[in-house]
Amino acid sequence: MDFLHIVIQMLMIFGMVMVGFVAAKLGLWAGELDRKLSVFILNISMPALILASVMGQGLAFERSELLSLGIVSVVNYAVLIGMACLLPNLMRTHASRRGLARFMLAFGNVSFIGYPVCDAVFGSKAVFCASVLNIPFNLLVFTVGVSFINGGKARSAFSPKLILSPCVVASLLAVLIALIGWQVPQPVGQFFHMLGDITTPCALLIIGSSLSHIPVGDMLGNRLVYSVTVLRLLVLPVLVGVVLKLMGIDGMAADVAMVLSAMPVATNGIMLCLQYGKDERVMTQGLFLTTLFSVASIPLVAYLTQII
Repeated sequence: MDFLHIVIQMLMIFGMVMVGFVAAKLGLWAGELDRKLSVFILNISMPALILASVMGQGLAFERSELLSLGIVSVVNYAVLIGMACLLPNLMRTHASRRGLARFMLAFGNVSFIGYPVCDAVFGSKAVFCASVLNIPFNLLVFTVGVSFINGGKARSAFSPKLILSPCVVASLLAVLIALIGWQVPQPVGQFFHMLGDITTPCALLIIGSSLSHIPVGDMLGNRLVYSVTVLRLLVLPVLVGVVLKLMGIDGMAADVAMVLSAMPVATNGIMLCLQYGKDERVMTQGLFLTTLFSVASIPLVAYLTQII
């Protein structure tokens, strides 16, 4: 495994966040742009990115492969969401921050960082695996994830408007395309890839801009954020790997699932906080610290996949 390549990828991603941070500090990035661009990403470019994950050469696969990956994905998110519901209570997290902690534990940056990391660690075949394993993420983050951020207010989180949001619809269409094995015409696939590719840099710039509004002393977080960082980057990935091993599931699908579960906090968290009017400070701190420390933790987890 090329661990240096992984570290370089993480430094590049972190560098993009810092560009947004500096631009906002210099007045080159207006604060109102965060909210407007977040709406654009969630409604246009991110759905395109989701659809692009099942379009292109080398993404055709047998239904048996999809079934195997589906089982791994279900187990992966069952562990992550189950622990996310349990651990904040055991940590005696304050009620006002419990939902944010649950979101940070359950949902990682599986798209923006996950794809390049899997490619660096396991090769191009792993990108295909990751694209299938990530399909449930897009449905869960905009249903269960929003419920976490809203403090468990299911009525608000599971409104028809949310269920029919562009990201959820795109996720369901991606599942359908994968199931029927439809080979999308190349120009169509290129269009969705081109549109979806702007999601990553824009999302990272938004993160950097959000960081610029936090006092330097607050940026380092608190006990809750550090606890979440250790759990998200190290404890939960190892737990996912152990559960899959005990179930007799191994191979690339299990290894990719373990590495994907070690990603930093999902960028969706900040954008959803902005969209639903929630305080994004704790979420931003968690994303900042997990992204920073993932430069070292992801290569370690990648190595642990060979041991587990």
